[in-house]
Amino acid sequence: MFAITLREFKSLFQSIRAILIIVVLFGVTIGSAKLVSQFKGQLSDLGLGDNAYIIGLMLLLFLASPLFVTSISHSSVNKEIESKTIRFLATKTSRENIILGKFLGNVSFWVLCLTVALLLIVPFSKSFPIVDLIQSIIFVSYFIGLSLFLSTVVNSSAMTMFVGIFISIALPVIGMWSLISKNVIVDTLSYLTPYYYYTQENTAYTYLVLIHIAVFVIASLMIFKRRDL
Repeated sequence: MFAITLREFKSLFQSIRAILIIVVLFGVTIGSAKLVSQFKGQLSDLGLGDNAYIIGLMLLLFLASPLFVTSISHSSVNKEIESKTIRFLATKTSRENIILGKFLGNVSFWVLCLTVALLLIVPFSKSFPIVDLIQSIIFVSYFIGLSLFLSTVVNSSAMTMFVGIFISIALPVIGMWSLISKNVIVDTLSYLTPYYYYTQENTAYTYLVLIHIAVFVIASLMIFKRRDL
C-alpha cells in the first residue's frame, strides 16, 4: 500500500499543479483577508473562525476545493484501467491496497499543499492553526473520497471529469442554499454534503464528515473488488 501511496503522491507532482494550487491558496487567502475582516463577526458565526486569514482560506476551500480536487483526482482509478496498468498493479499488490493507496496518496498531496499554504501565512496571521489545518484536510478529503468513488464506478476518465465538474459546482450551491432555504429537499440533501457540518456553531460537527469519507472509501473497495480487470 505504501508503494501505491508514494506512486500516486509523486504522480501529482509531475506537473505544475501543486505549485499553482499553493500559489492560489496563498494569494487568495492574503488577498481576501482585508475583505473578510470587514465581515469577520458574521463569518465567525458560520463556524469559519475569527482569524481573517483563516476565514479567507476556508472560504476558498468552501467554494473552490471541490473543483481543485476533482480536476486532479477524477481519474485516479479509471485512468489505470484505460491504460491497462491496473492489471500490473493487481499482480503486485491486493485490490484493497490499490484503493487505499490511491486515497492516501491524494490525501498526502493535499496535506502538503494545505500545510505549505498555512505556513506561508504564518508571518501575517502570527499563528499556525493546527485545528483549522485538520478541519481543512477533512473537508478536502470528502471530495477526494467522492472522486475516488466516481473513478471506481465510471470507466471513462472523460466522463468522471464531466461528472466531477458538475458535482463540484452543485454541492457548494446546495450547501450554501441550505443555509437560507426552508425547502425540505434542499435541507435533506445538505446532510450529504460537508457544508452542513462546517456551518454549525459546534465545530465538533466537522468530524462527522469522516463518516462520509469512510463510506466513499469502503464503497470504492467493495466495487473495485468485484470488478473484472
